[in-house]
Amino acid sequence: MNKQTKIIPAVLARNKSEFVSQWNKVAPFFSYIQIDVTDGQFVKTATPFKPEHISQFVKNHELEIHLMVKNVAKHLAEWTKLTQVKKIIWHYEAESDNKAIACLADFLKQQKIQTGLALNLDTPLSVLKNNISKINTVMLMGVYPGKQGQKFEEKVLSKIKNLRRLYPKINIEIDGGVNAENFQKIKNSGANLLVIGNYLQKSKNIKLDLKHLK
Repeated sequence: MNKQTKIIPAVLARNKSEFVSQWNKVAPFFSYIQIDVTDGQFVKTATPFKPEHISQFVKNHELEIHLMVKNVAKHLAEWTKLTQVKKIIWHYEAESDNKAIACLADFLKQQKIQTGLALNLDTPLSVLKNNISKINTVMLMGVYPGKQGQKFEEKVLSKIKNLRRLYPKINIEIDGGVNAENFQKIKNSGANLLVIGNYLQKSKNIKLDLKHLK
């Protein structure tokens, strides 16, 4: 099934000033932005801000929240309070219980928020079989989570292909290491949502670099 390709810029900030800088870099060019939230436990880095700290910056944008946290239910509930949030993604490795996944997905549906489940590089696709019906998006990590600027792991390309073959209608999102050199390979493998952080944050001309991607 052919799905329209969408580029999603990512903001992964260690403090408020870094958030403002990264946000201002991509916000003029996109209406939909991913915000990475970390707790210093699931990954080493920690984002110290909460929804109320950034609400003044995100008024005219739609958001997806990528939770790289251990206490998924607590963080998920916090971010549903921000009206701009349209999707929340958490890691299977942080909350893998099938009943819990179903419960969290049902809660998000009640809030009219989409559900995304992220799989780390070494997590097999077989973990999806019991809960795929509850999920809008499967995010496959192209790097080990928590740090921008890592090199894309080519082995995830076959994982994307297999996921598209198994679930033709699912949104497949790829996060980590996406740039102009691998964008087309990732897209051709079957991913329709491509999250880009470091490549855009380091860009001196985002409009031009977006053309290079496409």
